[in-house]
Amino acid sequence: MEKGIYIRDIQPNTTVEGTFCVQSRRLLETRNGAPYLALTLMDRTGDMEARVWDRARELAPVCGEGSYLRVRAEAQVFRDATQLKVLDLEPVPEADVTPADFLPATPEDREALWEELRRLAGEIGDEVLQGLVRAVFSDRDFRRAFYEAPAAKRMHHAYLGGLLEHTVAVGSLALDVAGRYPRLDRDLLLAGALLHDIGKVVEFRFDRPPLDYTDQGRLIGHMVLGTSLVDRFAAAAGLPADHHRLLALKHLVLSHHGQREFGAPVLPMMEEAVALNLIDDLDAKLNYLSGLRGEVEGEGYGWTPYQRLLDRYFFLPGAAEEAAEAPAAELRGRGA
Repeated sequence: MEKGIYIRDIQPNTTVEGTFCVQSRRLLETRNGAPYLALTLMDRTGDMEARVWDRARELAPVCGEGSYLRVRAEAQVFRDATQLKVLDLEPVPEADVTPADFLPATPEDREALWEELRRLAGEIGDEVLQGLVRAVFSDRDFRRAFYEAPAAKRMHHAYLGGLLEHTVAVGSLALDVAGRYPRLDRDLLLAGALLHDIGKVVEFRFDRPPLDYTDQGRLIGHMVLGTSLVDRFAAAAGLPADHHRLLALKHLVLSHHGQREFGAPVLPMMEEAVALNLIDDLDAKLNYLSGLRGEVEGEGYGWTPYQRLLDRYFFLPGAAEEAAEAPAAELRGRGA
């Protein structure tokens, strides 16, 4: 079956038809007590809210999370965002879809990212930390999972390969920060940057859409899972579990979200832990904002829809501006 239109290509005030995966489903009621379905539909290019106003209770069973639907709908603008008013839908068997059409993936070259990760790991001079990092990334099963895993479900790098992309960025920033502040423990900060999110290979399920949490991910969280992986790979490398370097590293892993309300079991209590929290947040926020550019219409700067996660609008260059800049950047790269 042909996929039909992709989410990123949907324009307001048009009738669209395509196959989408159900990211979430809620059966709600209007103020008058009439039932309706609030769906979030997704494909590899993004997600969009959709509403089913007719036959909501009847259609609810075929709209479960992870199911595929063939949808015909009107694209409308509601509260500054495009939303679908579903006119008709029917379930699509999983055997009739191509999963890659519904799983977003990093636009970066993952092999190149992996080589950069290896280069960064080679920058660690400390024997204990080097041994641990080598043990983690030389494990074949772990590498396969790390290569595919997202860095988040929604907020940032929420796509296949996102964890690898994010880790390389944080590792590169760690080297920059350590160069600017030489009093920092460079090896500890870099090892923490490369390992801070390793628990996400267990936290998320990413073999089919939608990306979601595993039971371990919800009940334990990636920071605690990450320290468990540190202990496991340290043992495999013959490193003593109580070594002071591993203790410091596990502190960085556990504290890198910075605040308890953001899920950190402990607050950063070392200079390197403070630095890791800040550079991790920097890369996450900038990746999130980069994704919002596609929601800015026209050329030049414009306003995004209201972002409830960050409690504000953003004034950003739109996708058209970014596309116009690309050829110029390419020419600059060639020395023009």
